[in-house]
Amino acid sequence: MEPLAPKDQGLTQIHTSGQFLEKPGLLKKALDTTKEWETRVPGTMGYNLPNVAKRMSTMENALLYLKEEQNAWKGAGRKKMDEVDRGNNDGEILLSGTAADLKNNTESIMGDDERFEEMTHETKSMENVSVNLNSVGKNDPFIVFIRHGRTPHNKLALFTGWEDPPLAMEGEEDARWAGRLLKKHGFEFDVVYTSWLYRAIQTAWFVLEEMDQLWLPVISSWRLNERHYGDLTGKSKKMVANIYGEDQLKRWRRGYKIRPPPVSSYSFSYPGNDKRRIKYVQDIRISFTETFCRSIEDRKLSIHRKFPKCESLFDCMNRSIPFYTEKIVPEAVAKGKRVLITSHENAIRGILMHLCEIPEECMNDLHLPNGVPLVYNVKRKCISLLDDGTGEDPLEKYDFGSAAQYLFRPCEIGEDEDWYTGPLSS
Repeated sequence: MEPLAPKDQGLTQIHTSGQFLEKPGLLKKALDTTKEWETRVPGTMGYNLPNVAKRMSTMENALLYLKEEQNAWKGAGRKKMDEVDRGNNDGEILLSGTAADLKNNTESIMGDDERFEEMTHETKSMENVSVNLNSVGKNDPFIVFIRHGRTPHNKLALFTGWEDPPLAMEGEEDARWAGRLLKKHGFEFDVVYTSWLYRAIQTAWFVLEEMDQLWLPVISSWRLNERHYGDLTGKSKKMVANIYGEDQLKRWRRGYKIRPPPVSSYSFSYPGNDKRRIKYVQDIRISFTETFCRSIEDRKLSIHRKFPKCESLFDCMNRSIPFYTEKIVPEAVAKGKRVLITSHENAIRGILMHLCEIPEECMNDLHLPNGVPLVYNVKRKCISLLDDGTGEDPLEKYDFGSAAQYLFRPCEIGEDEDWYTGPLSS
């Protein structure tokens, strides 16, 4: 190869024609291909894809559209009610016929949400409960629990379980807010544990991104998954109440050892049909029935494990508590590591039941808000919340249920120990 001589006796060649390449134009073609990949392939050359619409099922789209129409009716009803006839001498407010009809219609449409939540969440007085605000020792080991951010299923009151929707826009903000709050108080972590479900993993990543700790190791396990709702998975809670009755719905949701109807072995909601993940599960015993049936179908030996087809709250806790005591404690907590756990309400409930000695009969009265960090002080054995700077009472701002009295027990303080309630970093 003979290099081109620079023009005008210069030391560098400003313009080249591509003659030094094996094929002219090959470099330009490679650059164009790379540029095209950057717009299509996530993570290419460190490029992040632009924000795209969250993936949703047809049912979710239809229900959200219905929700928007209901909100429009509600807004119209309120507007009409503002235009009332105030001509009564006694000061009595008289509704016009149209406004009254709209009020009744909107109450019948929108009032179901409030009545349904009242039916499923019966809260009691919190007068004697006091949260442990910022009660973290400066050198104390701690564990932070965060329930994943809100999802489209949460917004539509659907049974989610092991179904795998992503975070909604509000859910992403829930996670990012938690990350900013933890960073504000000086928290740093050594390891992260999460479930194998998308919403919990996303929550962990958004929290770590806000804390500038994306490099941390993240360990995923099915044992931190949400409770499996069996054949109720993906169904509306209102629809289930209409079909089976509110009493049966209460038993399925609030019964400690009552399981919902099981899902079929060949249902999309059966975890054993998730080809992406089943190959990584080694800590579930083999199901001889499933192995026999699937081997006949595949005409070859197909080993299949006994994945849950439905779970009660008790079943969910029987896998989350041992995972904490036998995996998280010896690997991280016992070694003084700072642990973040992003998971689901029922899985976290089980661990908190073990840590805070919450009675079984009160477990269904414990509610965990989405995206709120719960800080467990390992040495002083107590749960605390972080001051978000709003000055609001956390028990009024968030609904922890009537079992909050067990969750926020006073911290144990040693006589000769220094106590510190400010940020963890100087």
